[in-house]
Amino acid sequence: MNEQLIKKLLDRKESGSFRELFVPNLERDFFSNDYLGMARDNSIPVPQKRGATGSRLLSGNSSEAEDCEQFLAEHFHAQASLVFNSGYAANLGLLSSVLQRGDSVFYDQYIHASSRDGIRLSYAESIAFKHNDCDDLIRKLGKSKSTTNYVLVESLYSMDGDFSPLKQIVDICEAHNAYLIVDEAHTGAVFGALGKGVIHKEDLTHRIFARIMTFGKGYGFHGAVILGAITLKDYLINFSRSFIYSTALPVGDYTKIKSLVGDLNIGEKQNKLEKNIALFRRLNEKLSFSSDIKSPIQILEFSDISLLPKVVKKIKEKGIYTKSILPPTVPEGKSRLRICIHSYNTKEEIELISSALK
Repeated sequence: MNEQLIKKLLDRKESGSFRELFVPNLERDFFSNDYLGMARDNSIPVPQKRGATGSRLLSGNSSEAEDCEQFLAEHFHAQASLVFNSGYAANLGLLSSVLQRGDSVFYDQYIHASSRDGIRLSYAESIAFKHNDCDDLIRKLGKSKSTTNYVLVESLYSMDGDFSPLKQIVDICEAHNAYLIVDEAHTGAVFGALGKGVIHKEDLTHRIFARIMTFGKGYGFHGAVILGAITLKDYLINFSRSFIYSTALPVGDYTKIKSLVGDLNIGEKQNKLEKNIALFRRLNEKLSFSSDIKSPIQILEFSDISLLPKVVKKIKEKGIYTKSILPPTVPEGKSRLRICIHSYNTKEEIELISSALK
């Protein structure tokens, strides 16, 4: 490997932000995105049917895939839906194909890397606005000279644990004739009636250009869906490269997704999660969390990166594995401990991690 690449690796190690794979111990889980424990639930098995054999446009389409997409559209109150193999593929495929030369896209500075990559592959002008800052968004939208503008946000930010001010942003988009795209990766299943997400909970479904729901987080599986108009689905089938040139999911996965999204026990799991979040915050009320009090993602920031490994070690001594989040995943000086609360965490486990934090 050339010296330039080796130097980049050495720099990453010296800065204390070198990434390595590990096999996690999920016995006491305070770091996975499996908020409702659906990845642990074996009551909905994956049907053992044939593999995909090709892309959806070749041999990979099936009645199961089409039934799943019809169900998802109805469930999430959209005209149409299109399933992708992952949230990354969905964001990449949506943004790289929809955003055109001459368009402008205004995105929250903390959006996910997959959205940034999708924007980068498009020919649109991209403008970041300050995180959750509606005044900054208004200022920048007001200066746009593009005839077509898009705004891109997440309903819940995965590395900050805070919610987007969606009602305000929807009003701003309508006032400036901008199309709003919302990534609901971390709110699907977790919020709203039957897990329909924050957009549905806030009664904003008819005011959104596109929503992205993923099944690898709250639903405990994998894959994602883009929800929007029938014409949007037709457009993506024709121009979204991450859809056109990817082998479809195995046939049984579409049946599994349909079963998980339609799980009638989601409300009960949501209630357990809500109680566990409240207990965790109550036990740690003296700590300065930067995350929302109702978020399953609880964030403790460390300006001194050298302190973070010591805290992680203390927690690990209690038999709990947590994950520190370091630059470049988060900005310099914003290293953090990311604690995910789940519906299946016991009272004893929550007390245990709280005692370690103290």
